[in-house]
Amino acid sequence: MVRGWFLFAVLGLGFLGLGAAQGPEKRRTGNVCSTDVECPDNAFCKQSSYCVCKDGFVYAAINSTHKGCLKEARNGEECVQHIQCHSTMGVHSECANNICACAKNSHLETDRCYETAVVGERCVVDQNCYLGESGPDRQAFCVRGYCTCQLQFSPRDNGTRCVRDALLGEECEDNLQCAGPGLECRGTCRCRDNWVAHDEINACVESAKLLNDPCQYDVQCEALSGVAEAKSVGAALCLGGVCSCAYNARPVGSPAHCWQRRRPGQECIRDEECVSEEDEPGYCLAGRCTCKTCSPDASDFGGASTLSTPPIYIAAILSIAAILRH
Repeated sequence: MVRGWFLFAVLGLGFLGLGAAQGPEKRRTGNVCSTDVECPDNAFCKQSSYCVCKDGFVYAAINSTHKGCLKEARNGEECVQHIQCHSTMGVHSECANNICACAKNSHLETDRCYETAVVGERCVVDQNCYLGESGPDRQAFCVRGYCTCQLQFSPRDNGTRCVRDALLGEECEDNLQCAGPGLECRGTCRCRDNWVAHDEINACVESAKLLNDPCQYDVQCEALSGVAEAKSVGAALCLGGVCSCAYNARPVGSPAHCWQRRRPGQECIRDEECVSEEDEPGYCLAGRCTCKTCSPDASDFGGASTLSTPPIYIAAILSIAAILRH
């Protein structure tokens, strides 16, 4: 029974010694002593029992036959043994050419050496994730055991750097950098085809293709206002969750697009805009709407015409316009 307790006590002391990597056990020389003079250079007699290296020194082999207390060394300082560097810079340091430095595939941060990992590789602490910057400028962090770019950043070049996500109108390197649906990179982040910019939310929203397509914003219906070469601004709106023609607009063509109603005498660009009070189609002639047939009391002209029949030259122009349209 006594032997069992003794074995347990010895094992327990052994585990304590292994855990105290920076404590006195690492500096213990093993020499039995009663006074300091019995200990080697840079050591003292602890509890009148055994020799321990002084603070700032570490027990190591001085040469092939002799051990003693060597001075701890920091990055760039002279050394003889790796342990002189390990005691201050961690296990990823080494004594190379008698100078302390970080070992291969490791880097120095806050006076210690850490094994280097890039985005996507395993890590233990944030300091492992090193992309050329540290401290407050760090762009990658150790998240659930893997190096990850910080929020609103994404990895590039095999995880060796993190690039800030770009919004609508901001400069970009590639499509991946453009954050948000419907964006593509063309020097700056822009809306893709069939998407349109919404200035108030600074994002792209999908354009409606047909009347009655679902929508959230008026801007989604803009493509249905006139045609690309002759827009009829505001003719199509998002009403009740679907794209519809505005109150003073009408659907024309197949597939239908919305055109503002222009009465005879009003400015126009395309024939599709011109319509009489009775919704009869008219012509856009010399930049103004005109009806196909007019009479002296035609309210469409607002009293602008007092002729019982159109002058011959007007009739001729209308005839030519009609022929050209067929």
